[in-house]
Amino acid sequence: MKAKNASPVRSTPSPFVASKWIWPINPHWDLHNSYALFRKTFDLAALPAKAPLFITADQAYLLFINDQFVSRGPARGFQDHWPYDEVDVRPFLKKGRNLIAVRAYNPGYSNFQYLTQGFAGLLVAARWGKTVLGSDNTWKSLRQRNVSTDTIVTSLQLFSQEHIDLRQEPVGWMTSDFDDSQWIVPNTSAWNSGPWFSLEPRNIPMLSEKDLKPLQLLGENSGTSAAGYERVRSVVELRHREDCSHRPTQAGFAPLQVSATGAGKFRSYLFDFGKTVVGNLSFEISGARGGEIIDTAHYETINKTTLTPDYDINAHCRMAFGDRLICREGKNAHRFFHFYGFRYLLVTVRDAEADLSLDLTLNWVGYPLERKGSFASSDNDLNRIWETCAWTEQCCALDAYVDTPWREQAQWWGDARVQAWNTFHLNGDARLFRRGIHQIASQATPDGVTYGHAPTMAHSCILPDFTLIWFLTIWDYYWQTGSTEPLTAHHAVVQKALDYFRDHTDPKTGLITYDHRFWLFLDWTDLFKDGTPTVYNLWLLIALEKLVLLYRAAKQPREAAPLEAWAKKLRVALGKLIDKDGLLRDGIDRKGKIVAHKSIHSQTLALLAGLKGINETAALEKILLPYIRREVQPKVTPSAYWVTYVFTALIERGYGQEVTDFIKKFWTPMVEHGTTWENFAPQIAAESFSHAWSAHPLYHLMQTVGGLSQTGPAWSTVTFRPVFHGDDSAVTLPTPKGPIRSAWKKVNGKIDVKLQLPAGIKARVELPGQKPQTVTKSGSWKIPVTK
Repeated sequence: MKAKNASPVRSTPSPFVASKWIWPINPHWDLHNSYALFRKTFDLAALPAKAPLFITADQAYLLFINDQFVSRGPARGFQDHWPYDEVDVRPFLKKGRNLIAVRAYNPGYSNFQYLTQGFAGLLVAARWGKTVLGSDNTWKSLRQRNVSTDTIVTSLQLFSQEHIDLRQEPVGWMTSDFDDSQWIVPNTSAWNSGPWFSLEPRNIPMLSEKDLKPLQLLGENSGTSAAGYERVRSVVELRHREDCSHRPTQAGFAPLQVSATGAGKFRSYLFDFGKTVVGNLSFEISGARGGEIIDTAHYETINKTTLTPDYDINAHCRMAFGDRLICREGKNAHRFFHFYGFRYLLVTVRDAEADLSLDLTLNWVGYPLERKGSFASSDNDLNRIWETCAWTEQCCALDAYVDTPWREQAQWWGDARVQAWNTFHLNGDARLFRRGIHQIASQATPDGVTYGHAPTMAHSCILPDFTLIWFLTIWDYYWQTGSTEPLTAHHAVVQKALDYFRDHTDPKTGLITYDHRFWLFLDWTDLFKDGTPTVYNLWLLIALEKLVLLYRAAKQPREAAPLEAWAKKLRVALGKLIDKDGLLRDGIDRKGKIVAHKSIHSQTLALLAGLKGINETAALEKILLPYIRREVQPKVTPSAYWVTYVFTALIERGYGQEVTDFIKKFWTPMVEHGTTWENFAPQIAAESFSHAWSAHPLYHLMQTVGGLSQTGPAWSTVTFRPVFHGDDSAVTLPTPKGPIRSAWKKVNGKIDVKLQLPAGIKARVELPGQKPQTVTKSGSWKIPVTK
């Protein structure tokens, strides 16, 4: 269900007023896995200095001008405030005749990033001097019937495989001299008609795109195609009914010279991109006789002994990332529509009656995360971990922060909080985060609980604890930027969600209880969740107190007062769960009995919340430090995601070396794969090896070895307390006020320490053997090396 007052109505550029939504035949008929082509020719007597083109589609488009790829979009969104893109197409224009060509897609069903309203459409507008363009009945259109509508979804969360027969493709349709006289005039509707009653700019940059080639060809194989190969719903399932092992080749990439297979036979090629990549494939094929089948399959991992891709047809999310192309005679070129996240690519050529040449390119895609932050250490393991985390952050930053580019591409909001912290240390850009806050606010239950990710059809993925995390991300945005704008914009959503937690507070205990209608996540571990979980209530306490600070910063003290009173009562209620040793127990069961277990999670959040009555020494020495030092292996341990909060609590208390050692131990195995994992030991072919929620060593290493931790909104204040791990380190951290640079180096029994501060930042400097001092300008120190 959509949340009321989730989004302000935004102004629409005037060029759209003269445009129409267009779609071939009928915009709400036979939409399942549907593609459509559009063409519009126009003449330019002179080239404009700039040529902004406004464009959107429901659900997605690929834009070409004069046979050149321009952009893809729009960003994910909701139809009642549907996003549009603005693209400067000046570099693609020429004097004389020009052509806009668009390939658009609508799945006809909802998934983990799209909610269908039963309508498809394309909307385009431009005004360059006297040249006015708008999608309308002067355009030509075609339903792309040479793409099968009956293909399997690539995962439970994503879109369908693309199976295209180029023998039926209109050759040259993206060129201006193509004869489109047999194409039809599209159906039209007003630019602000339903379901797109309001349009809004995407408010994030267009995605970056570049072409990549595989790093190497790992192996080859050949065999007989499985029965029924000519027409299948899943090319991946088909391939795994055949021998998927490969003979090693260990060759660098070059266009394939494929020897004839003969009818009913295949040759397959296994490629490695060297690390996780995100994008769609483009093929160029020559020498085809027509009817050759090219199947692709994409994987995260392989069996390196047999060179067999890892695949489990019964995995919960039913991953089947792959596509099919059927060649026409002669030359063939095709750019597949949907992008996947993967490392290994399996290309299978079937029914080749003659030799052919096959070249492939990955059209890589990602959010433009320019590197402004950096980390360097004499310990190269830490450098490699930091780079792996930075690349994972890039792979999981698309039109939204996504959990993984492989399995889901969903905007999970607990993950997004970690990803935002990473971005702030890597790049400083808060726009993707702000857009996500807006989208989570746009989808909630009738009683106010936001969905765990959005947009989504996943009604089983409503996580009340992620609603509390959503509150905290409004705080995080303020902490990074100094702006309370999201709180003001989403005040109504915040208040309705708070009402939910009031309604689910037990009047006897003063604590919130588990609502079995929803998924109380907390962490991927066996935490106590039934009844009244302590961790759940601690998140509420932390969120309430941050909202109090936010409302005060926004000069709304009347809104802050009741939340402050609520938080005080909640502190008292939680205090009753502290045992005689000063440790916090994990909750109250449904019979009213306090559970005995005292988890790492409960002690961590209690420390972060400053819960009165907690014995900090006991929590550290009995619970947190034995775990982080690997002296014990508790039954309930934090996941690779949640341990970020443990790290934060320990770093704040001066245990940065222990955190650094733990990171080195448990993240070094992830380096070889090139991205961080969903958990410390992912289930192969089911769980993700490209999950940014575990990429938090990116900022934790900058806090420990780099010594830099934020202590004030908009980076107004920081603490500088480096851990002198190794022989030297240098860190650059971007902030809204400019980059902070820290460096230190051990030389002849001394440590040379330097800190460069931009104007407007105050630093508390804490160095061994030195009195803490506060500085507002750059400085340097020499201190003795201590063991």
